[in-house]
Amino acid sequence: MKNVFQKLVVAIVLVSSIGVSAQDRKEKIKNSTPEERIEKRTEKLAEKLSLDENQKKKVKEILAAQQKENKGAVEELKAERQKALEKRKALMKEQHEELKAKLKPVLTAEQFKKWEAMQEENKEKIKAHRNRKKE
Repeated sequence: MKNVFQKLVVAIVLVSSIGVSAQDRKEKIKNSTPEERIEKRTEKLAEKLSLDENQKKKVKEILAAQQKENKGAVEELKAERQKALEKRKALMKEQHEELKAKLKPVLTAEQFKKWEAMQEENKEKIKAHRNRKKE
């Protein structure tokens, strides 16, 4: 029984240490500079493919160019996404204003105030929901 317990403890320690080391690697990669990542990739390729110094230099240049290209593409996508978001927000605001204009003559002043309060309440609920998602 004692032997089984010791083996179980050892297994748990091993499994948890593997998870921690994988997380540490991810953090190191995340916190490294682009130059460090290029250098690491170049060294890995040099080791796996037995590259000579001239090949290593060329591979490093190619990887640096690729990374610069990728960064430009990512920035372009972010800008496009931001434009689409702004366009969607403007459209939704416009639609809401149209709805408001159509409801105002139909509802009494009291009903309209109540409807506006309901809209504000819904807006607050959505904000609260988004804040919970971020946490």
